[in-house]
Amino acid sequence: MAISLEQYAKFLAQMQLARAGIRGLRSAGFRCVAEIITFIIPSRTPQPVDRGLFRAGWKTMPTEFGCTVENMEPHAVFIEEGVTNIKIGRAMIDALAEWAIRKGIATPEDARSRAWAIAKSMEKRGHIFGVNGMGILRELREGGKMKQYIEEEVQRELKRELTPK
Repeated sequence: MAISLEQYAKFLAQMQLARAGIRGLRSAGFRCVAEIITFIIPSRTPQPVDRGLFRAGWKTMPTEFGCTVENMEPHAVFIEEGVTNIKIGRAMIDALAEWAIRKGIATPEDARSRAWAIAKSMEKRGHIFGVNGMGILRELREGGKMKQYIEEEVQRELKRELTPK
């Protein structure tokens, strides 16, 4: 099958536009991560920040047709979605005791008893991080910022591609 030069030129133009769209999506991903770190997390009370791992865990990863915005920290899903089935165990008490010492609300001697009191309070309340979690990504999506960034960045890249050089 033969392809004319005109057909080949149209094909190349379409490929350039597709690559521009992908660049725009990836740029939007970086803006989404910046929005999360700079505006959404600081707007929460209390902030989901202890040692900064959750905040630092937000990344954008390139994919074939754009990117993903994700947080691969093990505790990120609990902050995002919340925890409602609270079971007090040794791991929970140990983590809370370390946290209480770091925050200066307990000494090493009384940290486990304070951790136990905190855990019982969480159990009584029935949830951690709210019933539906903190919804960091949900706010980005439903608040319209994600859509706005995608539109702006894709349009910017397409305009750049279509502007004569």
